[in-house]
Amino acid sequence: MRRLLISIVALTLVTAACASPAAMVAGDAAVNPEPPPPLLQLRVVAADDGTTVSGASLTVNRSVLTTNEGGVIEIEWRDEPVRYAASAVGFSAQAGVVEVYPEATGAVEIVMDPHVLEGVVLGPGGTPLPATTVEMDGRTAVTDETGTFRLSRAVPGEILASRPAWEPSSGAWDGEALSVEIQMVPRAIRALRVGGDKAADPVVWAQLLELAEQSVVNAFVVDTKDEGGWVYHQSSVALVEEIGAYNRPFQYDVEQIIADMEARDLYKITRITTFQDNFLAKAYPELAVRNSETGEVWKNHKGVRWLDATDRGAWEYPLALAVEACELGFDEIQFDYIRFPSDGDISTIETDGGYNEAVRTETIRAFLEEAHRRLNPLGCAVAADIFAITLTSNGDEGIGQRPEILSQTVDVLSPMIYTYTYGRGWSGFDNPNDHPVEIVSLALDAGIPRLEGFSIYRPWIQTWQLNAQEIMLVQQVAEERDMGWMIWSANTLYDLSFLPPG
Repeated sequence: MRRLLISIVALTLVTAACASPAAMVAGDAAVNPEPPPPLLQLRVVAADDGTTVSGASLTVNRSVLTTNEGGVIEIEWRDEPVRYAASAVGFSAQAGVVEVYPEATGAVEIVMDPHVLEGVVLGPGGTPLPATTVEMDGRTAVTDETGTFRLSRAVPGEILASRPAWEPSSGAWDGEALSVEIQMVPRAIRALRVGGDKAADPVVWAQLLELAEQSVVNAFVVDTKDEGGWVYHQSSVALVEEIGAYNRPFQYDVEQIIADMEARDLYKITRITTFQDNFLAKAYPELAVRNSETGEVWKNHKGVRWLDATDRGAWEYPLALAVEACELGFDEIQFDYIRFPSDGDISTIETDGGYNEAVRTETIRAFLEEAHRRLNPLGCAVAADIFAITLTSNGDEGIGQRPEILSQTVDVLSPMIYTYTYGRGWSGFDNPNDHPVEIVSLALDAGIPRLEGFSIYRPWIQTWQLNAQEIMLVQQVAEERDMGWMIWSANTLYDLSFLPPG
């Protein structure tokens, strides 16, 4: 009976022990399970913008780990210092030690300094090239007014530089040099002017394309808006329809002609007349140049109205057409009549902003600066047609054009060096038109030192009143000075007799 009682008591104790919250009995004390160690997050971030760095390599207490997409690794904290060494492509290595566990967050940031490569992009003669896009390993930068760029998170390798109207260029960085220099050269453009009506003629257009294939011609200058104010293709700019500027009998399919030029690797320039615009000035006289004697809209000797360049409201129409042309696929926007009037009774001209030389030159500069601001980021070069006389003149010739000022604003300056416009006795020539090579040479040589900015010259040369040999000799004048050229024909008449073979 005593044995039975002892067995019952023992069984009761065992059962009670199994039902008790205590998991273990050691002597007289009950011990709970030991909690796991806390986790320590090491988060790698970039010093330049605070973003996390994924794929960074972290050596932690002899273990090599890689940060996840959030730039983080996690390890157990063992109540002892954690030593780490971090490295990542494009960053300087970073090392340190975590002495105390961060109770509030459980995380420590490792801030890494990116490699910053500084360089400069230069044109011929060491001219700094601003607004140039520089790319390296998927990262981009744009040069400032001194041609300088800074690339953050740089890695050794190739650097690509591009800017409208210039040949792409490249350089290399070995990972050690403190800076790099990239040289660029302008695109050598040899272009023909194509009137809007001729672009609309399938037969003539096909002939022009064939002419380009057989010659050195590698570009066309196609009118969007001509000196009469006519617009030659369908436009989303509402003013074109409103003011009646569509030249409906002679409209070309802009998408088709761009496709045709691209198929033949032709550089695509469109010409937009700017401030001579009879349609807009008539429809909106408040935007037009006024006659100070009559108070009416001023007209030149042909009865054509001009926009008031000092009124910024007059800028929006040509700029809107330019942006549209760029978005359609043209490579370069050429502004013609980018000046104040020169023919007619200019003594009676009155504008909102005044009419002295300082006003004129600043107005034209400001317009082209605005055009460059809008068009360059879209990938289009900005060009301006200028009077050739301004290359040798000490003033603005009453029209607001001075090469030294405009060269700091646009990509291309195109002096219209037409020998028939020079009067008898110019530079000692009884008839300058008989000396096209000398006249063009004198003009360009006088103008080159006046390029104070990043512009290049690409002159217009004439076809009329010159024979084929003279036209080719004038082309050679530009080629010898590392310039391209454009041939102007009012009627878009060209032939291989004055176009070198391709």
